[in-house]
Amino acid sequence: MTDTRLHALERLTAIGGAGGDVPALLREALDVLLSALEGTVGGAFLTAGAPGAGPLVEGRGPLGADLAVMLRGQYPGVGPPVFPTQVTLHLAGQGSPLPAAPGSGDAGALAMVPLRSGDQVVGSILLAWGTAPDAPPPDVEFLRLAGAVVGLAVEKARLADDLSARLRRAQALYRVSRALASTLDLDHLLSLIVSFAVDTIEKASNGVLHLLDEDTGELHPRALSFQPGVLPDTSGRNRMRLGHGIAGCSLAEGVLVNIPDVARDPRFVQTPGSRRFAAMMVAPLLLGERRVGTLSVDATAPNAFSQEDEQLLLTLATMAAAAIDNARLISYLQESLNNLKMTQEQLIQSAKLSAVGQLISGLAHELNNPLTAIMGYVQLLGIAEDLPRDVRTDLDKIHSQAQRAAAIVQNLLTFARQRKQEAQLVDVNEVLERTLELRAYQLRRADVEIVTNLAEGPLGVMAAPGQLQQVFLQLMNNAQDALRANTGPRRLTLTTARDDALVRVRVADNGPGLSAEARAHLFEPFFTTKEVGEGAGLGLSISFGIVNQYGGTIYAEEDPPEGAAFVVEFPTVREPIVGDEVPARAPAEAVPAGNGHILVVDDEPEVAALLEAILLEDGHRVEISLDGEAALERLARASDEGQPFDLILSDINMPAMRGPELYARLAEANSTLARRLIFITGDALDPTTLDFLRANDLTYVEKPFSLDDLSRAVDHVRAQSSG
Repeated sequence: MTDTRLHALERLTAIGGAGGDVPALLREALDVLLSALEGTVGGAFLTAGAPGAGPLVEGRGPLGADLAVMLRGQYPGVGPPVFPTQVTLHLAGQGSPLPAAPGSGDAGALAMVPLRSGDQVVGSILLAWGTAPDAPPPDVEFLRLAGAVVGLAVEKARLADDLSARLRRAQALYRVSRALASTLDLDHLLSLIVSFAVDTIEKASNGVLHLLDEDTGELHPRALSFQPGVLPDTSGRNRMRLGHGIAGCSLAEGVLVNIPDVARDPRFVQTPGSRRFAAMMVAPLLLGERRVGTLSVDATAPNAFSQEDEQLLLTLATMAAAAIDNARLISYLQESLNNLKMTQEQLIQSAKLSAVGQLISGLAHELNNPLTAIMGYVQLLGIAEDLPRDVRTDLDKIHSQAQRAAAIVQNLLTFARQRKQEAQLVDVNEVLERTLELRAYQLRRADVEIVTNLAEGPLGVMAAPGQLQQVFLQLMNNAQDALRANTGPRRLTLTTARDDALVRVRVADNGPGLSAEARAHLFEPFFTTKEVGEGAGLGLSISFGIVNQYGGTIYAEEDPPEGAAFVVEFPTVREPIVGDEVPARAPAEAVPAGNGHILVVDDEPEVAALLEAILLEDGHRVEISLDGEAALERLARASDEGQPFDLILSDINMPAMRGPELYARLAEANSTLARRLIFITGDALDPTTLDFLRANDLTYVEKPFSLDDLSRAVDHVRAQSSG
C-alpha cells in the first residue's frame, strides 16, 4: 500500500512538472488519486475567489454533483469554510449525515483535501469512500502531501497561463503600435484597431469603432469586424448620440463600461434583425478632455470579459485615440499642403495672366494704330462718288474685316484686364456675342457647330461686363472640352430668353453629359473631371460666385435632351441700355461745319496723317505735332501770333509725354483750351486711363474709330465751347 502511494506521489509530481492547462492537470491528478485509493469517487474544484468555490472542474463517480452541493454549505455538518486549509475527514455515524450517492447507497467517509500553494488555497479535491466495514481509514498524511503537490502544480500552471496571456497581450499591443504607426489612411487605421481588439481579447466575438460628430453629437460607426472593408451607412437604423445608449454613456462619462449581460441593462436597445450577443464592453476614445469616439467588443456568452480584458481594451482605446488624431492631423496637413500648392499654382497662373494682359495691352495698341489707318483711309476712299461698284464692294469688305479684327482686339482687352469691376447695365446678348467671337476660331478648328438662338432686343442685367464674359467663356470652354469625346457631329447651342422676372442664358452641348459624381460636386472648388494638369477645378466655382454676386443663379439642367446644359439667370432690368457711351457719342449741338483750327498730337505719323486728312475733308485747318513737348510749344507760339487753336486731338499713350501730363500742363497754362482737348486711346479699358478720363470729364475716341465717331466728338467739344 505504501509503495502504491509513493508511486502515486511520484506520478503527481511528474504531472506538475510536465506543465499544461489546469483542467488537464486536475483530470490526471484525480485519476492518479482514485487509482491509488481503491473504491473511491470524487471531484476536483478550483477557487473562484472568496468566499465560495468555483465550479466542478473534473469529477469521477456519481457523487460529483452531490459533493458540489455540499461544498456550497447546504449540509451544516460540513460547514464553512468551503475549502478548509487542512485535510478534513467526515466519517459515517460521526456528525451530520453524508450525502447519498444515487444508486450506490450512502458514503462511508468523505475527505476534503485542500490544494495548497504556500499559504494560499487554490482549490480542493473531494474523495468519498463506500460503506464497507473493512474499508481502511483514509491516510491523512498522504492526502496532505498529494494536495500540496497538486496545489503547487495548479499554481504553476496558473502562473504559466497568466504569463503566457500577458506575453500575448504585450505582443499584441506591440503589433498594434507598429501597425498604427505604419498607416496614415484613416479608414484602414480604424479597421486595424477593431481587428486587433477582437483578436487580442480572448472571448471577443465582434468589435465596432464609432467616431463622434462634434457638430451633431452623433456617434457614427466607421469600422466593423463583422463587415471587413465595408463602411456602414452612417445614418443607421439605430442612431446613437452622446450620453445615450451604452456607447454614448461611456463616452459622455469618459469611463469604460463592462456589461456582463446586455439583456439586463436598460441602456441597451436591440434593433430587430441585428446581431445577437450577450456581453459587451465599451471603452471611450479620449484625447485629454476631447472626445473622439468609442471602441467596443461583444461576446456571445454572458460574463465574458475580465479585469485584464478591461485594461487591454482601455490601452487599445488610448492608442487608437492618439493614432486617429495623428491620422487626422496628417490628413489636415496634407490637405493644407495641397491647398498651398494649389494657391501657389494659382499665383503663378495669375502672374502669367498678368503678363499676358500686359502683352495683350501692348499688342492691342500696336494693332489699333494700323487698324485705325486702314479703316480711316478705306472710309476716305469710300467718300468719292465716282468709285466703280466693284471697288466700293472691295472697300466695304476691307472695312468689314478691319472692324472684325478691331472687335477681337477689344474682346481680348476686356478679358485680359484684371481689375475690380463695378456692376452696370449691360446687354447679355452683346456680351455673349463678344465672348463667342473670342472662341469662334477654336470652335471651328474643333469642328464644333455653333447654333445661336438669341432673344430680340437688348436683355438688360446689372453686372460687370468683364466678369459676365468670364462666366460665358468658362461655360463655352467646358462645352468644347466635353465635345472632344464625340466622334460624330459636335454642336454648341447658345440661347437667351427673357420673361417678366429673369434674363436666362442657356449654354448646351451634345456631348456625353454629366456623371452623377460630377453633378454632385459641380460648383465645389478644386473638383475637376479633367486629367491632372489640365484643370484646377476652379472655373465653375468662380463662375458661381460671380453670378451669385449679382443676384443671379447658375445650375445644370437635370435632364437635358442631350449632352449637358448650363443655365445662367439674372434679374431683369428694364431701363434703357446705354453701355459705355461717352460724351463724344452724345448728340452735338449745331455748330458751323469746318472752319476750326485744330492741333493733332500723335507719335504715329500714319495716324496723324489720317486725322489730318479726315479733318481737312471736314473743312478744318489742321497742324500736326509728333510729341507733347512740341505741341505745347506750338500752342504757345500760336497764342502769341494771335491765331490760337480751337481744339486739340491727342493720343493718350505717347512715349515722351503721356496724355495726363500734357493735360496737366495745358490746364495750368490755358484752362479753357484744356477743356477742348479730345484724347484718342487704343485701350479705354485700362483702369488708370479710364479713371483719368472720367475724373476730368474728358471726351475720348477709341481706336480704331470711324469718320462719324471722330466728327461727332469734334462737333460735341466745339458745341460745348461755343455754348
